[in-house]
Amino acid sequence: MRKTYETLCFSDAPDWERVPVGTIDCFQWENEEKFRPLSSFQMCFVRNKGIFVRMESDETALRAVCTERDENVWEDSCLEFFFSPDENAGYLNIETNPNGAYLTQVGAKRENRRFLKELTALSPEVKGSITENGWGIELFLPCAIFEEAFKIGFSALPGVYRGNFYKCGDLTQKPHYGSFSPMRRELTFGFHDPEYFATIIVKEDEHD
Repeated sequence: MRKTYETLCFSDAPDWERVPVGTIDCFQWENEEKFRPLSSFQMCFVRNKGIFVRMESDETALRAVCTERDENVWEDSCLEFFFSPDENAGYLNIETNPNGAYLTQVGAKRENRRFLKELTALSPEVKGSITENGWGIELFLPCAIFEEAFKIGFSALPGVYRGNFYKCGDLTQKPHYGSFSPMRRELTFGFHDPEYFATIIVKEDEHD
């Protein structure tokens, strides 16, 4: 069943203390040796500015080979955010490793996706961090990226959207495939399956 994540739209800057925490706890396509690192996320809007995301995992046996943009980061220890800015648009996927290396593409489905850098000169802000207890990433996706890549108006306003949050690692010591909202049992489309995206409800911050 598709999950729902409710979050806030701020007028100035994220107040992370009040941004709800979601858990990536739906694991699929597992073999006999299950590996389910505890992973979580926070996401919010800042009106007319963009989308802010924080993701963390307690995974410590890290694979972090990729260092450049648009390399095969899903083979490393990887945290991912997929988001559709409009019900009639496709979706953007941003996949990151502990180095802060990332892959970003745009399209309507798994096939025929285009790299974001082919559609706009703008880039997301990505910061990776590693601690003795795991690792995490911080993302900022400005409104203009969505406007240029999808050719739509996007002002990061309250509303209902679609997306999902993932934890994976194809070539890690223990391959794993976790998501916030569960995917279909068959490995048909992998994470690139908009039908199974979560519902993301963004509400106006009442404290503004």
